[in-house]
Amino acid sequence: MLYLSQPSKVQSLETQRALNAADGYLYFNLLDEALEELGVIPDSEQKDSPVMLARIRLLLHKKEWRSAELLSAQGTGLHPDEGEFTVQRAFALHKLDRDEKAEQVILAAPDWIRRTGILHYNLACYEARLGDISTARQCIDTAIQINAGIKKSARVDPDLQSLWN
Repeated sequence: MLYLSQPSKVQSLETQRALNAADGYLYFNLLDEALEELGVIPDSEQKDSPVMLARIRLLLHKKEWRSAELLSAQGTGLHPDEGEFTVQRAFALHKLDRDEKAEQVILAAPDWIRRTGILHYNLACYEARLGDISTARQCIDTAIQINAGIKKSARVDPDLQSLWN
């Protein structure tokens, strides 16, 4: 399971090599090395979607929630059709204990992303932490209906523990 692998949207071989190297470093939890690899990518490609998403994932792994949230917001503006920016921004806001804002971000997501299990899973987490167990339960049920594999993660997620007690 490689974290940063995704279809190529960038042109330069140098950038592809750096993304692949960063992916490998991230897989082995060598976060600083992964960030160094992303730093060698030419300035002209730093705002490309795959590069920005790679950097956001690294920031999330480093628990640099605020930086990840800011970069995700910028990515949403630059690449409005790339739904992962919305999901990552909401997750970072959630980690910053800004669940109401995270929920607003998710609810403003494009229609197609609302049909994904991860979106409903995240909403369940936010609602549970905000104390609305009934809505959280509805959200997690929807997420599991869309993607049954989510159930295993939901059972052990500390944000959703109130649903199972």
